[in-house]
Amino acid sequence: MSFMMYVVRHGQPAKEEDGYTVKQDPQLSDLGLEQADCVAEQFERWGGLDAIYSSSLLRAMQTAQPIYHRLQVPWHVWPSLCETGRREWPLMRKLQGEGGYETHLAAETMKRHGLNEHYPSLTRLQLQYPGIRIEQPYPWPEAWYPELAAETRERCYDRAERSIAAICESHMGTEARVAVVCHGAFGSVLMNALLSGTPCDHIRFHQAHAAISLVEVADNGTAALHFLNHVNHMPLDKITEGSR
Repeated sequence: MSFMMYVVRHGQPAKEEDGYTVKQDPQLSDLGLEQADCVAEQFERWGGLDAIYSSSLLRAMQTAQPIYHRLQVPWHVWPSLCETGRREWPLMRKLQGEGGYETHLAAETMKRHGLNEHYPSLTRLQLQYPGIRIEQPYPWPEAWYPELAAETRERCYDRAERSIAAICESHMGTEARVAVVCHGAFGSVLMNALLSGTPCDHIRFHQAHAAISLVEVADNGTAALHFLNHVNHMPLDKITEGSR
């Protein structure tokens, strides 16, 4: 027996439009919202889902929301599915080698604590999105954003693997279909970990905005990629690649 995990990249964020100046936790653009609706319609055509898991960043929440409204299945919001700063991994590695990483981590964590008003706590998110489930796959602080500061590749892969383990624990032995709504770089890490790939700094599994990939996870823990970067649910003029 096996269950199906659909990995969904969020829609186009507004920061990719001219004139958008908000730097913290950007929302979806108008096009991104249309792309998210296309994703929800596609899952309905495919026969629905049994659960949704999403990052706690706004662009992922806004992509998951129409899926939830259309299908009315449990929606779990996990900061452990948030985007990673993969372009900073070489710097983090260099700082570790030079002995300066812990000082940098402390400074970046403190800086992020100053941004908490832009990143609602888990309890505030639950008030803003009635019906979401904020139980976490492993302990995570209520003020979730600072925990992601100065992330190394190793820390990113660790949270991907722990998130996978929690999803598997919930759905192994079933034929469930679950959607994981996350991000470009982290989505690649997630699929790389699922498919037992060697950790790497680059994006191995690229997805366009609001693209869907499907991984089948067997009860013995092995995984098979059915398709990658499915975009046929969107008109050609609504497909945007996003950064790599």
